Amino acid sequence: MRIVFAGTTPNAVTVLRYLVETAKHEVLAVLTREDARVGRKQTIASSAVAEYAQRVGLELIRANRVDQSVDQQIAALRPDLGVVVAYGALLKKPTLDIPKHGWINVHFSLLPNLRGAAPVQHALISGQRETGVTIFQLDQGMDTGPIHSQVQSLIEPDETAGDLLTRLTNISITMLDECLARIDAGIAEPSAQDGEPTLAPKLSRTEARVDFSRSALELENLVRGCNPEPMAWAALNGEPFRILAARAFANISDNLDDLALGTVSAVDGLILVQTGQGLLQLLEVQPASKRVMSASDWYRGSSQGVKLS
Repeated sequence: MRIVFAGTTPNAVTVLRYLVETAKHEVLAVLTREDARVGRKQTIASSAVAEYAQRVGLELIRANRVDQSVDQQIAALRPDLGVVVAYGALLKKPTLDIPKHGWINVHFSLLPNLRGAAPVQHALISGQRETGVTIFQLDQGMDTGPIHSQVQSLIEPDETAGDLLTRLTNISITMLDECLARIDAGIAEPSAQDGEPTLAPKLSRTEARVDFSRSALELENLVRGCNPEPMAWAALNGEPFRILAARAFANISDNLDDLALGTVSAVDGLILVQTGQGLLQLLEVQPASKRVMSASDWYRGSSQGVKLS
């Protein structure tokens, strides 16, 4: 089939690379978001998908919103199908109607659970034990279209959002191969979504702030779900203090229970923080303006009586 691909993020590159280098289909062009400012220095950078497309010589369409001029560029290609992986904008009916077989979307949850931009992050933050991948036919709603294929996957205990997204993306490639074959053969029969939908909107930096009145298990889930983006953080002496890895710790005596929330202590070589319920063991941190380091290295170089807030 003749395919137009829409995507922006690094994991979308994994799927695009499969379509270009492995699948028996022709990628006509790539639709991705415009260059944007990134990082502390706010330098202008292309999306990961744009960089790959340029490297392999694919036609590139940059647009944060698909308007009539973009539709005209896509229509001129005469695509059979559009494939979307984390593009970052909704497509409207005129765009959806251009390809012969419409557009399909690779989504990293078991729809209708976790519709939205951040399903992997929310699955971890909410403590879910299982998630998966859904390939569905795009309609004008937000992740509401009928389902072509769905595969479940257990969430591993120590997986971060980055780890889980990588693994689910690899699963999606096998699913996509089978889905494209059915569409190409004219035997695809997507079925309506079933169940009560939940939402997974993009996380803000405010939502990634650690509230030590919550339980240690909730905070472990928050840290995992926010790694690598937007990264869980607390305040230390008025400066942001990022927490990259942590785990709820229950195998310690109750002699820390009288400490104020957010108080950091070293017990038997473990760096522990008092929470509203239980202790959170810090594993990997990044103080303001410093490199990522182990929590034990950070604590050895800090003053006594450390308190995070």
